[in-house]
Amino acid sequence: MFENFKMIEPLFEDQVHERHQFVVTMEGEEYTGILEDGEIIWYHPKPDAVKADEQMNEIEIEVKKLIGQQVK
Repeated sequence: MFENFKMIEPLFEDQVHERHQFVVTMEGEEYTGILEDGEIIWYHPKPDAVKADEQMNEIEIEVKKLIGQQVK
């Protein structure tokens, strides 16, 4: 699915609009995004440009699970 996942410094840290930010590596390409209100918002480039909808659903489920494990 993806080779690497890591959390990076949150956006708006310690503010009411704080967002968890992450980087995912797939097929040698890095994709960055944030988790906002339970939904993943991808920055450019967006992985859905090269991945099918079904693959994107699986990727986003796994990313949400990993964020949940690391953010308490």
